[in-house]
Amino acid sequence: MANNLASYYGKLTDRPGLVYAFAVLLAVSGIASPALKAEHAVTDGLVALLLSGDLLYGLFLIMLIVLVIIGARIDDRPGKSIALTLGVLAAGSIVRLLLPFARSIDWLGEWNGMMIGIMIITLYLSLRVGARFAVVAMGCALYAMIVTAGITFGLVDRISVSSILALMAVGALAVVMAFLGYSQVRSQMEAARREPVGRSVRVGMSRAMPFLFLAGVAALLIAAPLAVAADGPPRDFGLLVMIGGPVAALAALMSVVPLVSMTQNVPFETGAPARRGGRRQR
Repeated sequence: MANNLASYYGKLTDRPGLVYAFAVLLAVSGIASPALKAEHAVTDGLVALLLSGDLLYGLFLIMLIVLVIIGARIDDRPGKSIALTLGVLAAGSIVRLLLPFARSIDWLGEWNGMMIGIMIITLYLSLRVGARFAVVAMGCALYAMIVTAGITFGLVDRISVSSILALMAVGALAVVMAFLGYSQVRSQMEAARREPVGRSVRVGMSRAMPFLFLAGVAALLIAAPLAVAADGPPRDFGLLVMIGGPVAALAALMSVVPLVSMTQNVPFETGAPARRGGRRQR
């Protein structure tokens, strides 16, 4: 069965339009689900967390950690990834020092806008230094969080701090799944150095496909009893993990399409290619 799934997945990677259409459909379902619900009860603790700026700064730090780990391990750019992370961290820390001042003059919205701007600039610079896999892994996490939050919040009545923390756990799960899949890509890149990276992405992700599929199903089965039998925050946590596990696996699997498009003609060479001996053929 695993071989059949991997074979079908390999064929699916040749149809980017179909993959993108499914991704958009899944995202629309996540956005429409809470929109159809009459109202949500938002706890005071969640409001305080959102207004404090701590959540946004925490996401910023998590993004830098992902950049260092995946940028150094998969993209083989440890020096550039670390240098970029340290520079952006210094800028983010300076903005962080302005948080008490922003609170005192009621400029917290502007402060949050600055943090979001730094995040966007970091993503752009990551692409410029060649950390493609890191950027796509961050995109997987964001996509999984948006879809999971939309579907789950359409089923629950209260949104609390515990729900947001569970949602961040789903994002972390998406990053882990993406990293494990990209590790197979890296192994294929090292085994076939003279082939374009795009081909290694296809082969490596096809090898990782059975594991990612089973990981998503396992998360659903483990969290389902908690979502059905529990009540209150445990039920909300179970729902988030039950929905977020398969969505994270799907996000990691669908990431093969943008990765292939970004690395289709990128060679993997550690040095100058050796000259071939013999007479040149005309």
